[in-house]
Amino acid sequence: MNGFSTGQEMTVLIADDHALVRDGLRGLVASVLGEVDVVEADDGDSLMRAACAGAPARVALVDLNMPGMERGFRLAELARLCPSLPLVVISALTSPDVVRRTLEIPTVHAFVSKSAPSEQICAAIEAAMQGNKLPFALRVADTKRPDLVLTPRMEEVRQLLRLGMSNKLIASTLGITEGTVKNYMSEIFKALNVSNRTQAAQLDSESL
Repeated sequence: MNGFSTGQEMTVLIADDHALVRDGLRGLVASVLGEVDVVEADDGDSLMRAACAGAPARVALVDLNMPGMERGFRLAELARLCPSLPLVVISALTSPDVVRRTLEIPTVHAFVSKSAPSEQICAAIEAAMQGNKLPFALRVADTKRPDLVLTPRMEEVRQLLRLGMSNKLIASTLGITEGTVKNYMSEIFKALNVSNRTQAAQLDSESL
């Protein structure tokens, strides 16, 4: 833990529709800030209510693709409602347009991929607490493997694969058909030179 002053009044908002992700983020927040009051939200509406109710949160960790977030477009609404609430966006959707649009929102201090190492997420929390804005950082895997050329959409599919999602759930998350997901998988396997989902996920994890 570093030197942040963390009295009982400090509140941190964690918004993600997956309980396991929220639990993991809770642990990361504790490693950076110590004991804090954590408020959780699992969709866009509960995020807005939590941000506007009770003691103001010192920082919010927000998933772009929760139900009710309109693929991140409601972040601008949150910024208008809570202009003093620093946001750290943690998302599996990292296409250049999504990243650019998100970081243009004044209250967003960092955009982190869900596949990023925990140290990167912790650094984003620290930056937001200090009022600093971080540029989007490529994962180590991206810099070490310049031979892998994936489209932004293929990269989104690959990150959801690493989260253990089925083709059906990936299709639902991205708003595409299962057939399209299978086509992307084939292209990803070809680019990574692997033959199945497990190998693709393990290769990506090992290269981080």
